[in-house]
Amino acid sequence: MKMNTFFICPECGNDKDFKIFTSNFQIVRQSPELGRCIDASFTLPNLRQHDNYIECVPCLKRYEYNEAVTNGRRYVKAIGRFKKTYPMSQQ
Repeated sequence: MKMNTFFICPECGNDKDFKIFTSNFQIVRQSPELGRCIDASFTLPNLRQHDNYIECVPCLKRYEYNEAVTNGRRYVKAIGRFKKTYPMSQQ
């Protein structure tokens, strides 16, 4: 997994904690403010090599990996546009 990949759960809205199952298994923690992964566990071999999904930690829903990445990219773009349109006032 790339450190700039971002996921969001369409079921519960979680944007922080996910388990990733690809050829390896990894638990990641994300920063919604930064729009990227900030912490990841060591990569462990996935005994079921054909898996290719992510699992939301709070609601335990599974999503196809590429679909989850696409949703995350849309989220990051929307947040970026919002920040440009409504910048926080600087003191």
